[in-house]
Amino acid sequence: MKTSKKVIFVMIALVIALTAVLAACGGEKDIAVIARTSGSGTRDAFESIVKSEDGTALKDAGLMKGALEQDKTSTVISLVSSTETGIGYVSLGSVDDSVKVLKVEGVEATAENVLSGDYKMQRPFVIMTSKAMGENLTAATKDFLAFLRSTQAQDVVKEEGYVRQDEGATEYTAPASAVSGTVSISGSTSVDPLMDKLIGKYKEIGGASVAGVEISKNCQGTSHGISAVKADKTGNVIGLGSSAVKEADEAEIAHFEIALDAIAVIVNPENALEDITIAQLFDIYTGKTVKFSALSAA
Repeated sequence: MKTSKKVIFVMIALVIALTAVLAACGGEKDIAVIARTSGSGTRDAFESIVKSEDGTALKDAGLMKGALEQDKTSTVISLVSSTETGIGYVSLGSVDDSVKVLKVEGVEATAENVLSGDYKMQRPFVIMTSKAMGENLTAATKDFLAFLRSTQAQDVVKEEGYVRQDEGATEYTAPASAVSGTVSISGSTSVDPLMDKLIGKYKEIGGASVAGVEISKNCQGTSHGISAVKADKTGNVIGLGSSAVKEADEAEIAHFEIALDAIAVIVNPENALEDITIAQLFDIYTGKTVKFSALSAA
């Protein structure tokens, strides 16, 4: 009986030792690669900027199989914050304390570094309307667009941590005669939080003159905004984009840039990583690099 107990104890000790060895050799979990869904302006901009050492864009190489594709900025943040090995990308203006923002190529994601051009992960926020509607936009839509082109709107842009785009901006004044009607906004989830602030400022400055203007939002991604603008037959649609308007859409879409934004690369707060290169991002998002430890060993 004593011999049997000794054998059992030895076996248990061997199992514990083997488990420890396996954990040391291969216990590190794979990187949870989190991306936006196809049609997202943030994804389009990210995949155009992120390139390999030889200059191949992620957009051409293709996203790795098994990436966790999310349709909203908020779900990317939520997933990264709850996943120890998660990595994702979102608008800098949407970042909160639940995630850590990495430096890219040694440069912090700040409005100042976007303006100087030192931070390379940047893209425009775009306001879009239908070219076909032209001057047939409704009075309410025209007035709100006038505000979006104003210096007061640019003040909001700066206050919210984005980079101003002042070219052509003029002061907005409330219309002498009251305007009313519905303005329908569709598009980027990244621009959505900024738009909420802009709507609030518009209502504040416009006062009673714009009290009859109802602004509805349905933000499901840049591609939705583009589709809504192209389909506009009533002249009350404004689209929001979080990447530059493509040449193929220029014929149908009138647009202007309201802000520049940094694309923040985010990881879980428990992650020790502080900095990452664009080439390393390419390797992660194509599936070449599957462990964070491989970055420190590179």
